[in-house]
Amino acid sequence: MGLQDIVLVLETYRGREKSMRTLQYGLLFITPLANENVRAALQTLSSQLGTTRVILRLFDDLPMLQYSLSCVKENKDKDALVRCLEVVGTVADQLYFPVEHLAWARDMKMLKGSSASLWHASLLLWGFSLILTISRSLRLIFLMKNRAKRATVEEKHKIDVMYRAELLTVIMQAADLLNALNWMPRRPWTKPFPVWQVGFLGLVSSLIGFSKFLSVQSL
Repeated sequence: MGLQDIVLVLETYRGREKSMRTLQYGLLFITPLANENVRAALQTLSSQLGTTRVILRLFDDLPMLQYSLSCVKENKDKDALVRCLEVVGTVADQLYFPVEHLAWARDMKMLKGSSASLWHASLLLWGFSLILTISRSLRLIFLMKNRAKRATVEEKHKIDVMYRAELLTVIMQAADLLNALNWMPRRPWTKPFPVWQVGFLGLVSSLIGFSKFLSVQSL
């Protein structure tokens, strides 16, 4: 990417958000390489980037609503299970935003009460959405494998491209799901992940998401 390409990415909302997410987790990943003072600074900067992303998501409700409505109106010839997973997933995503907004408002003392239960609810919604997306991608991979058996050479090439895209989606969402489970009050394992491991998983997810964003931008 040249300077002009970087500027074009940073001038878009999604490009800026994905850049901040990548930097946020990248800083956590490199913490073991820093001394104690620098390590604290890296974690603070990463936390501030995370907070900035939460504030930016205050404006995501209407775009998410538009996206949800478009998913409901999409081609009804889709596989029934894929369509069901997409619809339920968009509902979970739509609920996530107001719950997170309320949690943030309580943290900022704009609303009375503890934010802990709301942050927990938003985490559950996020984790549920990730599971649904992984399930959808695995279903699509299964359907593509069956379709490839009776496809032409040209069709097989297109299927192979879509197959790799869905496989990357599974990896991306699985990395986020591990972090989501790690942050649960009752995680499936005893000890929480070290900071660098949280950063590594988030960085893997962010880089794949960034790559997908750039591929769409280049179309």
